[in-house]
This record gives sequence, structure tokens and C-alpha cells, in this order.
Amino acid sequence: MPILTLEEAKADLRVDSDDADETIQALLDAAIQSASDRINRPIPWQDEDGADVEVPASVNAAIRLELRALYDNPDSVHGRAFESLLAPYIVDRGI
Repeated sequence: MPILTLEEAKADLRVDSDDADETIQALLDAAIQSASDRINRPIPWQDEDGADVEVPASVNAAIRLELRALYDNPDSVHGRAFESLLAPYIVDRGI
């Protein structure tokens, strides 16, 4: 599954004008970075040949959750859904 696009993000957020494109793109970038930071790998990640690997649906779902939280209520602290969706993809956890 490809990474979430601006148009998909706008559809998820039910935004139909182009007035907020810059803001939504910034929030989408932040949501992707947040997910990337959580799993300690770039999104999308790459295989050993340097080709982009499809983003798992659960990672995209976590990005969508984070985007919704940032858009609807940037001061809120969201629950465990974000963490649960990303947990299987964490690399180099360290102890």
C-alpha cells in the first residue's frame, strides 16, 4: 500500500477545499514522521536493493489516526491505538 497522500488525507478529514492544503500537508508530514520515529525506520522503508517497500495497512492506519488527532485536537493525547498499530514494525528496540 502506498503512503497516505494529501488527497487521501483530505478525504479522511472531510476537507473539500484547497485552502487548507498547506496545513494538512504539514500535519500529514508530522504524522508520518511521528510513526517513523516510533518504529525507528523511515517511512516508506526500503529493501536491500534500495527499492521502496509497500507501507503495511496498519502503519497507514496509525498515520491516519495521528493525522486525525493532530487535525481535530492538536492538544489531545491519543491512546494506545497508534502504538498498537506500529508495534510490530519497530526495529532496533534496544534494551
